Amino acid sequence: MRYFSRTLLVLLLSFTFALSQTPQTRKPGNEVGQDEVIRITTQLVQTNVVVVDSKDRVVPDLSMADFELYDNGKKQELKFLEFVSVDTGRRTEGKRPTEVPASAVENDNLRGVSAKEVKRVIAFVVDDLSIPISDLPSLRKLLLDFVNNQMLDGDLVAVVRVIGGKGLLQQFTSDRTILRKAIAAINPISHPLSAVGGPQPGRIDPPTQLAAGVESTVEDMPEADTTDIFSPTDDANQYARGLLTLSTAGFVIESLKEIPGNKNMVIISGGVPIFDPSTGHSIQSLTYLLQRLSDLALRAGVTINTMDPRGLNASPGAVSFTETEGRSNYQAEIMGTRRGFGRGGIADQETLSPLLAGASERLGLGTIARITGGVSVANTNDFGAGLNKILARSRGYYLLAYTPTEKFDRKYHELKVKVKRPDVRVFHHDGYAAREDRPLAERTKEEQIVAAARSPLAKRDIEVSPNIAIKLVPETNKATVEVHILIDPKKLNFAQENGQYSTSLDVVGFVLDELGKQRGGFSETLDLKLSKENYDRAQSGLIYTAPIDLPPGNFQLRSVVRERSSGSLGTFSKYLEIPDQKKDALILSSLFLFAVEGSQPAPLTAIRRVSRNQDVRYAVLIYNPKLKDGQAKLTSQLLISQGEKVLLREPEEPVQAVANTQYAKIGQFGVSKMQPGRYVLTVTITDTLADKKRQTISRSLDFTVVP
Repeated sequence: MRYFSRTLLVLLLSFTFALSQTPQTRKPGNEVGQDEVIRITTQLVQTNVVVVDSKDRVVPDLSMADFELYDNGKKQELKFLEFVSVDTGRRTEGKRPTEVPASAVENDNLRGVSAKEVKRVIAFVVDDLSIPISDLPSLRKLLLDFVNNQMLDGDLVAVVRVIGGKGLLQQFTSDRTILRKAIAAINPISHPLSAVGGPQPGRIDPPTQLAAGVESTVEDMPEADTTDIFSPTDDANQYARGLLTLSTAGFVIESLKEIPGNKNMVIISGGVPIFDPSTGHSIQSLTYLLQRLSDLALRAGVTINTMDPRGLNASPGAVSFTETEGRSNYQAEIMGTRRGFGRGGIADQETLSPLLAGASERLGLGTIARITGGVSVANTNDFGAGLNKILARSRGYYLLAYTPTEKFDRKYHELKVKVKRPDVRVFHHDGYAAREDRPLAERTKEEQIVAAARSPLAKRDIEVSPNIAIKLVPETNKATVEVHILIDPKKLNFAQENGQYSTSLDVVGFVLDELGKQRGGFSETLDLKLSKENYDRAQSGLIYTAPIDLPPGNFQLRSVVRERSSGSLGTFSKYLEIPDQKKDALILSSLFLFAVEGSQPAPLTAIRRVSRNQDVRYAVLIYNPKLKDGQAKLTSQLLISQGEKVLLREPEEPVQAVANTQYAKIGQFGVSKMQPGRYVLTVTITDTLADKKRQTISRSLDFTVVP
């Protein structure tokens, strides 16, 4: 096996995996559709529009005749309309003014959480510089409720922190485990610009994009004036915090540009100032950045929503401004005092809570939402309802396209959209810079592989599915991770010559740690030359296996299979958690399955198919059980389910030691009475001597019964 080639390694290290997606070169013959990524040329301007009724429900039945669009005050003739709905799919009218450059569009077949399966794309940008410590628990609860109860199958979601994030936890993913860990990691940080405490030196080094956990690809971002910004004064720190928040939002938008469809960003912040408190005038560089943000958002198809999570210092049960006694902070500041609406009054100062953002900061959040067609949620304790409003508007949108009547002058053009229907509200981007998007260049084979590994959208030209087996090694406190990749040969282009079936595959795997740093992997070219007999046998699937040794920690495996002759790609991404065996906590290995027929069990790795004349044997190794008088008290329970229905739940039974203090659960059952289909086997191990919060762990694995 040949491990990482120098070219692939250099390419991998040159990219930031967190928050980065890059499309593949479009293959000739594909129609432009929902994988659209180029949005602005001299012949084509596209913008997303959301229209809601008086009850804030998306209006789904508008046509081109219902819309009027103005570019810098001049009415434009709409050429194309597309309504996209999470519930009903797509509806189009008219034809786009121009064909989109092929190199900028992702192949229709390269769908992963497939672009056909993508419901919504939502990025939560958490401004951990300005959110008070006391509000972090409610923020975590809000986000966790979304992941557990409101996230749809097919959603791509990211939780991005302005300062305190980690690469692995800041990616767009449909993996709820990664999102829950990202939410759990939202904790107070110590930073000179933080509003939640920390040292205040006279001067600090300017914050970099690396500190924000992302890499900048945004052009012309304004540079901070370190002489003024990085002084310890509160006004200067508010300015710097606002700059970092907007910059981070810009980097996330850039990463979203290559994902098809409409995307929603939710900035959760204690406020972004847009006025200089000493002069009362707008801060020039932040005003520019807002325009830049609007332009980036339109080009990427991103709607930015904002939430101030600090809520109100209200009486019990109050959820809105009208139900809360006291003046607003805006009124209080006009009157020359800090008392009034929201937290930040004298009582809060006595408990060392930071002051609530004033009119400038709150107006800044509202402005960001307004210029990008989003929702601003503030002055409320009911942020669940605010998030629900944002999610409701994400369920459907209109894509409008036109050919601009004026030449591009690289200046900022304002957009206005009107709808000829009463009792509706229209939300759209405020404008764009009149310059063309640049088409992407052709990529080398290595660049295609790395780009596919970076993308949150799995590629399905080739169907691949993984099975990851983790074997712990107590002597070294490491684990051997066996990666079994099942490759469906039906989508491969085998060439027939001299009675042989041949093709060539590049199989590559990248292992990334929490910071996005490469920690291992594999790279190999498979030259397959199969006889007719082996070719027929291979129709059930080709299996590729690679071992990786990893220390304790959280990792992600991103793997790519590429066929050399066609350039077809298949990808998958897996989250790996390697336990620290030195910690005194119950640990389980992966669940291992075997097909038993006669006396010879056959391991079920990538292909887990069992015929009805076979039995299934399962095994799981148990580490670090609590001991009493030198013995553990472990119980196990077997469950077999199909979909949401539990078909078998065995009673709990004791687990016996296999050698001295080594424990394993080994069992076996027949499938002769099970109908053909896919099932999930779950083994639960309980350590009755351990603390109740840590005494039960489960492992699950699917298998398929065939006739």
